[in-house]
Amino acid sequence: MNSTTDLPTYTQEAMEAWFCQVTSHGSRLLSHGVVPKIEPKFVSCSLEEKSVTLSFDVLEWELNPQNAIYGGIIATAFDTTLGLLCHYFTKPQVVITVSLNTTYHKPMFLGDTYYIKAKMDFQGRSLCNITGEAWSKKDSSITASATSVFKALRETQNNPLI
Repeated sequence: MNSTTDLPTYTQEAMEAWFCQVTSHGSRLLSHGVVPKIEPKFVSCSLEEKSVTLSFDVLEWELNPQNAIYGGIIATAFDTTLGLLCHYFTKPQVVITVSLNTTYHKPMFLGDTYYIKAKMDFQGRSLCNITGEAWSKKDSSITASATSVFKALRETQNNPLI
């Protein structure tokens, strides 16, 4: 970054606009890989809380033989949601997942929608600790939780979000 105009803008409005942009159809985030397949939708964010909430529908292709959503799909949704929050606060740097620990509390089934709320617990120079909870729209119960560590690399080349 060469000037103060290159610095990220941290306002509630700028945060909402950024999350709307990266989760909208046609964004680079949704142009390839697994993320567009799980169809993340922006719900809300809070600059004061350093949090974001995304929603995901349980889709037929995501079901395991017991007709519940695969745990790996939920882990991917956590990685996406928590990673985007880290990326917002460390942009324009590339963000990589160091660890993601997911705990499953109850299954979700076809036709349900679940929400994931990510909250920044700690942000250092290059590491961020973020926690998340998933809950079912159907009955508002907590279905899974996650803790993660992300590393912001000091490079911006080939960053798909900027």
